[in-house]
Amino acid sequence: TFLDLTGRYVYAIDKLTVEDSFGNKIEPVCTPGLRSRWKLKTESACNPTSLGSDTNTTIVNLLVSQSGDENPQFRDTHFPTEGVCNPDDVDPNVEILIDEQCWQRVHPDLMSVYDMTYWTHNDTHMGNMNAANNNRPHPIKKWADINGTAILSYPSTHPWLPGYNHPITRWTNNHQRFTYVGRFGDSVRFRDLPNEIRLDQVAEWYNATGSITGNGVVVCGSPGEVSNDETLGTGFDFATGRDTTWNMGRNREAVWTSVALTAPDQLRQRVAFAFSQLLVIVRIAVSSSDQDSESFLSYYDIFVRNAFGNYRDVLKEISYSPLMAENLSYLQSKSAAYMFDTFGQITFADENFAREIMQLFSTGLVQLNIDGTPKLDENGRSILVYTNEDIMSFARAWTGFDYQRKRANIEERSWSGNHIDPMRIEAQWRDRFPKSSLNHGYIGDGYPLCVDLPDKSFLISGARYRLLGSSSLPELMTDPSEFASDSTIVPFELDQDSNLRNKICNDPTGSCDFDKTVVLTETLECVGQECDVDTVRVVKVGNMFYEYVSPPCVEQLFYKNAVKLLERHRNMQATCANPLLPAASEACCAAGSSYMASRNSKYDRERMTYATAIKRCSDIGMAACDYTYIENDAWYKTGWHWAEDDCLVRVKINTAGYAAIVYEPEKYFTKVKHIDDETRNFFKVYWDGDYPTASTGCGGCQSLSDGGCMCETTVREDRVFPGMPRSVEDALSKLPIGALDPSTFNPNFNPTIDPETGIAAYKQGTSFDSNTVFVFTDSMGRKHALKNARETVLLLDASRSSTPFSFRNAPTFMSLVPSEASARDAQYETEATLDEYFYHENTAPFLCIRMIQRLVTSNPSPRYIRTCANAFQSGLYTKSTTSFGSGKYGDLAAMVAAIVLDREARSAILDRDPSNGSLREALLKVIGFMRSMEFESSSSSPVVKFHDVIANRIGQMAHDFPTVFSFFLPEFQPRGRVADASLVGPEALIIDMPKIVNLLNGMFSLVKYGLSNCHSGFGVSSWSRSWNCNEGSYVDSGKLGFLPSSPEASQVVNELATLLTSGRLSEENRQIVINAYETTASESNPEAALRIAQQLIVTSPEFHSTNPVKKNGLPRGAVEQPQKLGINDYKAIVYVMFSGGCDSYNMLIPHTCDTGKQMYDEYHEVRKQVAIGKQDLLTISTNRQSCQTFGVHPALPAIKKLYDETQLLFFANTGVLTVPSTKENYWQVSKTQLFAHNHMQREAKAVDPLDKAFGTGVIGRMSDILSSKGNNVGSFSIDHSSVALLGQPGVGSETFILGQNGISEFNPDPSMPNMTDPISALNAATATDSGFFAETWSEELLKSLTHNDLLHTTLSDISTTATFPETQLGRKLEIVAKMIETREQRGVDMDMFYVEIGGFDTHSAVEENLKNRFEEVNGAVNAFATELKSKNVWDKVIAVQTSEFARTLAPNSGDGTDHAWGGNYMMFGGAVNGGEIYGTYPDDLTDDGPLGLGRGRLIPETPWDSVFEAIAKWAGITDEGELDKVCPNRNAFPAEVR
Repeated sequence: TFLDLTGRYVYAIDKLTVEDSFGNKIEPVCTPGLRSRWKLKTESACNPTSLGSDTNTTIVNLLVSQSGDENPQFRDTHFPTEGVCNPDDVDPNVEILIDEQCWQRVHPDLMSVYDMTYWTHNDTHMGNMNAANNNRPHPIKKWADINGTAILSYPSTHPWLPGYNHPITRWTNNHQRFTYVGRFGDSVRFRDLPNEIRLDQVAEWYNATGSITGNGVVVCGSPGEVSNDETLGTGFDFATGRDTTWNMGRNREAVWTSVALTAPDQLRQRVAFAFSQLLVIVRIAVSSSDQDSESFLSYYDIFVRNAFGNYRDVLKEISYSPLMAENLSYLQSKSAAYMFDTFGQITFADENFAREIMQLFSTGLVQLNIDGTPKLDENGRSILVYTNEDIMSFARAWTGFDYQRKRANIEERSWSGNHIDPMRIEAQWRDRFPKSSLNHGYIGDGYPLCVDLPDKSFLISGARYRLLGSSSLPELMTDPSEFASDSTIVPFELDQDSNLRNKICNDPTGSCDFDKTVVLTETLECVGQECDVDTVRVVKVGNMFYEYVSPPCVEQLFYKNAVKLLERHRNMQATCANPLLPAASEACCAAGSSYMASRNSKYDRERMTYATAIKRCSDIGMAACDYTYIENDAWYKTGWHWAEDDCLVRVKINTAGYAAIVYEPEKYFTKVKHIDDETRNFFKVYWDGDYPTASTGCGGCQSLSDGGCMCETTVREDRVFPGMPRSVEDALSKLPIGALDPSTFNPNFNPTIDPETGIAAYKQGTSFDSNTVFVFTDSMGRKHALKNARETVLLLDASRSSTPFSFRNAPTFMSLVPSEASARDAQYETEATLDEYFYHENTAPFLCIRMIQRLVTSNPSPRYIRTCANAFQSGLYTKSTTSFGSGKYGDLAAMVAAIVLDREARSAILDRDPSNGSLREALLKVIGFMRSMEFESSSSSPVVKFHDVIANRIGQMAHDFPTVFSFFLPEFQPRGRVADASLVGPEALIIDMPKIVNLLNGMFSLVKYGLSNCHSGFGVSSWSRSWNCNEGSYVDSGKLGFLPSSPEASQVVNELATLLTSGRLSEENRQIVINAYETTASESNPEAALRIAQQLIVTSPEFHSTNPVKKNGLPRGAVEQPQKLGINDYKAIVYVMFSGGCDSYNMLIPHTCDTGKQMYDEYHEVRKQVAIGKQDLLTISTNRQSCQTFGVHPALPAIKKLYDETQLLFFANTGVLTVPSTKENYWQVSKTQLFAHNHMQREAKAVDPLDKAFGTGVIGRMSDILSSKGNNVGSFSIDHSSVALLGQPGVGSETFILGQNGISEFNPDPSMPNMTDPISALNAATATDSGFFAETWSEELLKSLTHNDLLHTTLSDISTTATFPETQLGRKLEIVAKMIETREQRGVDMDMFYVEIGGFDTHSAVEENLKNRFEEVNGAVNAFATELKSKNVWDKVIAVQTSEFARTLAPNSGDGTDHAWGGNYMMFGGAVNGGEIYGTYPDDLTDDGPLGLGRGRLIPETPWDSVFEAIAKWAGITDEGELDKVCPNRNAFPAEVR
């Protein structure tokens, strides 16, 4: 069964009714736009409904139009917007007889097939638990498990419990939760199956695996793939026989470690690792991450291969990587048009990758000068690179990507997709409409117009053909699969004497030698039927087929003289096309007839222009016609055909000035949906002034009910330059239309060249006109050929008279004719999109800053950045007499050379600058130590394997990134001298107490026991080590093989200083190590002394930073332990961050409103398939909102319980605000870079949008004030540091980081007595001109060791009474609870805690992911409350939960949601006056509402200031001046929102 194959409950849904027992009915069939389903009945059982003549005619035409539907039982129809019905025909029950076939209208989802697995869980469908409690069969699973059927009967009439009859509204409200597969009886392509059931075993069972046979097979493997060893047989062995682990996911780390330790090309490997930290794959974001290594290694190899190649290749390869597509959720993202046309769902393209490829991979957020300094506007503010409108536009360019088919010789699981091969593009999923660019133009600007391509382009110089082999099906275009098996299909076979055939055959003797790709080097004369066709698709040469790959070109969306296209029957869909393009086939009627049309094509599915279609008809004595039917041909031999009718090309303008195209054929039955009157496919246009709106009368155009306008159009072409452009920049800014390079297809054309600008003008006469082509090369080395023309779309009123409105015509790569959207053109559009990022003026300085930080120094000078950026842009870098690079823009060899050979990377003098340098990365310190100390693998464990949790222990491991922002934030400023100097130290983000202790314990263990797990060692556990952790014993472990050239102490230490600190170790610190070495050597032996010297040096600041150290001769001040003063009763504040952007409009949902509109209905309409069912919500009451009952997500019963007990409150529609904002002014008044994770999360923690207290956080400022009042305040962050806890330096408490798994003891088995003494001496106080980064290490180290000792002792005897779940949040809140219990021992009056959990960045599958996260939250909060109540401290604690932003109310095509703004959050604790919703929950969730910014992004009305001001007052801060310090921007808001 299908269940056996997939483990999924996939059913056809039966018993859905047109009218239910509650009186609910489906809508009448004549409802405009409504989809109706019709079921075929036997004629004898037919009871035709009495209908008006208009209604009858319309329904008959609708059903006839779907006569090509291959489903034997059902037809679906959509009632036309302008369909005609008799007004009395409102009964939803209809039967109609057509040509002896009886069609009965049924429920629109009757016998639809859905994956119902989601509805089988106990917490999704309440009937499941009821059935279990009453010992009844599972109501969803029983159909397959017990009855053995694939049909689920919906209980419209319950079989044995009449009181449990289900209304059809219940299906309507919930069916969007289930994944739609098709209709019972449909044939569904395997590639169109949902991910969960598109499995290998399904393909094999249904014989959908396909096979490649014949004479022309082309099989490709992975880059660098080696040939098979036939002696090993036909199997594919995952194991290597080289000590790899069956935990396959960890083999990738072992491979990386081995390469890092042994590879001879260390610079290449180092650059690759740096790129992997820039173009990040988050392990947990990939479905098979725990099982697969090859896919991750394949992705990493992109950086190894291209480390000294070109960044354009890197961008392209990562963009086509299936790992990246899963990671940033654009895998299988589908256009809004496809989702609406196919499923009737209103969705949007996933925005995740579109945002991050700019913010993190190419341009960054703010515009930069070439030296990396920000560009500023007239008010001194940074200028953003892009807006959220840009993100929405670019997101549409990342639709359509899907896995390639699997192949047998890669490491993949049966249930996962092909994670190795570059993705393919499914053309039908791709968005077809224009995409705006970052320079006030369009993706597609600069490309030639398809209508301008030369006649017989398939024969001109540069024409390209790709080998298909023995298959005639194209791969970059789409032909029906029946073409492969129908022997009657007429191909385009080249004549024997064809010049094109000779070029492809590639052998004058006649026995062809076929190449994979053939590119014509000269323009050929046509021969035979080549002279009769406008274009070719696939050509046949002997028994082989080649696909013609037409050059990239764009279509202007608006054009003149549009002509109607029809499918094979008049009552099927109609659309329009540009008659100058080969977009359709001919249809020819005899004189005086328009019923049956004949064909006169040269090959099946030939495309031609309208003029050629007319000629083909004339050649057989017929004429092009508005036919009724195409005769004889099988359906798959017909496509779209030219009809003789004209079309109007109209434009629909919404209230924001965005445009959508609407076609209006002269006569039609129904139109293609994406161009009909109800289209929602709006795109940005550039108006020549104002645009029409209904409020101003639409300029005489048609006014629409939603405030928009509908206008007729015409197009005008204008010459731009009357002579030569003044400059290259002038030409680029004013010439949007490209052209083929005239020198390519007309090399005899002599241009006029301007010697000053280098611009060549190709004129067809003596004067400059709109056909003149300018050819030149820009500053980035790109060659441009631009037409001297600009097209303007002029708006016409209802009488086709002029209006004052016009805009620039918009280009698109993708045809609007359904059959003509191709993967080829989608690839061209992808290339153009990548060029938009790659050639942006920001990319060079942005990339240089990031790579310099990873390779050399944290704070490169503007001169250094400019040098690097110039090398990137010119592709060359010269040092002395040696040049690096190819001279091509984006060359990475030139960029890397500029980085590593610059004086800031190599000057010893600059090393003395205390602001120069950086902290070293934790993983690189471990690898560098192992390499320098000559690590040797053991014979029993030749593969170097670290412990599975090394990433958690030290904060870093290859292939184990915590977030898309990598291990560090590039703008992170550690407290102390670095921040005081306004510098950054990214690596300091993971220098905290648990990671410092774990890193040093691991290094010490490596020295003493080899690579083992002894005393928190980095190695894996082994049986032999479970009883033998003796220093100097290396049983079954690799070990350090370094031996000094002499046992003399100074010689040993000097050699170690050179190898481990590049000679930076100061003389004073050398002497400290020498003394320890000599003492140990005299008491033990030189081997033990060497181990002591190695351990001490790896604690030194010179090892952990690239700074030299200059001490001031004083010991570092002791870290004082706090003493409780008893001024106030103990209080604790816990800040909980839901990192990633929580979809909080599915956490708190309107349920029932006593008056006014029912907000749940609006919520359900806006949220579509990601809405939570009303019956599933956990209801709560409120007196402060427009609705009296709200619902909490069903996975949060503990949250509801606390709310009902008045120990929890919600605060609604809250977020970062600079001032109260509106739709009209938010982009001007907001100082925050909206919708970006890092910036908006920082503001939620800092609550200081104007940076009045820069570098501090809201909780840290509270700590400062409370400390100044005499309180001892503890400050703790769990797992990593947070700006939320930072106060002014030297004012409040220091923040300490605790691990979620508790406190590890430092150096539990020391190699010498009082070992912390020399460690402290190595890290003694430094002079003010000593290296800042070295000082950062030393200060953090000694503080960490002091507090580690205290906390380890304090927590070792603490246990909890409540059982905390073994989840991330559960462990973290357990540590918080334990710390609260130790308040007396620690002598504190108040504690501040920061806790963060991730996983809320739900760009896909939001419902499932959010449910999992909320279950984690529910369990952890419940245990936390239970524990604190049992210890009688619950009423002394307030926990506040935030997130950087909420998510779009409107879903994307992956059933996920994207970045938004205002959200709903909660506060809980015994001190909370709960049981209420504070702030204002929006009473209009639509985009037309006063807060809507599009796609359900809502402007917040409650600022973060209001929330934290209230917390500060509870903590005892009541003075107005002090409150101003806590929330510096609070007075920007009226008192009522504070």
